[in-house]
Amino acid sequence: MVLVLLEEKFRIQKQIMHVISAKSEAVELKWIPKMQDPCKSQKQLAPSLQELCLTILAKNADAITSLGCVPDVLRHKISWFLCDNRRMDAHFLELLLHGTPTEIRRVLQFDQCGCCIPDYALSATLARFPNCLPALTTISLKGAYRLMEAGLCMPVSSATSLKSVDISQCPLLTSEGICSLTNSLQSVLRELYLDNAHGIDAMLILPALLELENLEVLSVAGIQTVTDDFISEVVSVHGCRMKELILADCMVVELTDSSLEVLGHTCLGLRAIDLTNLCKLTDVSIGHLANGCHAIQMIKLCRNVFSGEAVVAYLDVRGACLKDLSFNNII
Repeated sequence: MVLVLLEEKFRIQKQIMHVISAKSEAVELKWIPKMQDPCKSQKQLAPSLQELCLTILAKNADAITSLGCVPDVLRHKISWFLCDNRRMDAHFLELLLHGTPTEIRRVLQFDQCGCCIPDYALSATLARFPNCLPALTTISLKGAYRLMEAGLCMPVSSATSLKSVDISQCPLLTSEGICSLTNSLQSVLRELYLDNAHGIDAMLILPALLELENLEVLSVAGIQTVTDDFISEVVSVHGCRMKELILADCMVVELTDSSLEVLGHTCLGLRAIDLTNLCKLTDVSIGHLANGCHAIQMIKLCRNVFSGEAVVAYLDVRGACLKDLSFNNII
């Protein structure tokens, strides 16, 4: 009797162990990614009626004769469609501007406007008569590769209160044109952007820049004639007011630590500086910025030879003020 009970006990234990082992094997999960057709996984939504209409209008913009009853929201969407498809031209630009009271325009931004801003387009739209844009304070003609000196003078004569001018990436502009611009806006101009304007000689426009009375922002990125002497002269005159200085990619006659030494001594209120791709600068330049420019909130040090120790030391001293720091690709 005892033997039978023991055998029954062993049989039950064996069954229990079998069930436990079976459950433990079932717990082991082997994950295999599910192969899906990317086309099926992303549902293709049908375009709205408005999008279809905007596409048709953008393709046939040359046939549009008026935007008089079109709301501003739709005007903006049509212009974006045209810009995305490289179909913006002087005709549509005139339609956009027609009917808007010139006395209330404060900002005109034509970034990457390309072929739609030749000289004659400006005379037909923005510069119909002198001082026709009395409230305009900001204009951007960035990327207007057909803009020449004569065309640049037109908006200046129409907007005598301009405080910010962006004429970056305008290869046909010359040093004479920049001098004429700054002479006309000598007492009001605060911001000047000349990025990659390769027809400009920095030393030829230097005397005109020094005559500006309220310059706070200067961008000469990519202009290969920028030298230590140029920077020293500019910051010696405007350093007390300078808030932003962009010197990126001035590589041919590369800037050295001496430029940053003068800058550190004079630009005490500087808030933003871009030193991207200036390989002759050393850790000494970082020291000049840390010692002199106490208000910097944005600094770009990309593609340079600064050491990690110098960057860390700068952050220890001035890191509390920083809002934007870029130092990728430091060699």
